[in-house]
Amino acid sequence: METPKAQEFQAIYDAESDAVFRFCLLRTSDHDLALDLMQDTFMRFWNTISKEKEVKNARAFLFAVARNLVIDWYRKKKAVSLESLLIEGAEDKNELISAGGEVEINAEASYLIRQINLLDETYRDAVYLRCVEGLKPKEIGEVIGESANVVSVRINRGLRILREKLDYDQQ
Repeated sequence: METPKAQEFQAIYDAESDAVFRFCLLRTSDHDLALDLMQDTFMRFWNTISKEKEVKNARAFLFAVARNLVIDWYRKKKAVSLESLLIEGAEDKNELISAGGEVEINAEASYLIRQINLLDETYRDAVYLRCVEGLKPKEIGEVIGESANVVSVRINRGLRILREKLDYDQQ
């Protein structure tokens, strides 16, 4: 018989594990590492809720933990720059998985995701979490430790940079 905590965890895992995995995969370009980071993220989530600590927004909590795990992994791997990994690993991003199984990402979407990943770190996570994962500015703020207003500004500026980079005319 499952406890209410276990049921809550299972429901959140079922709803968010694919998105957390994609987030980790896009940051590391390594399927196995992304899977490990996703599992570590959910282990930390389980440890938090099993200690009776309140998590107001599970999705924001999970992305914050995943983001911190990715940052820690990059710090340990100082010899290789983040930018070169993102560029070299760009072709592996077609390995994305969704709840329905493997998803075929068309060339344009794949290209846009690569371009998002090439943005300055200031804008990258905010634009990715908003445009790809659909988080609201308030949730993104919880993930990256900034106010919703700062996040909105970063999203707008990041999108403006993308439009200029891609020579996208907005009429």
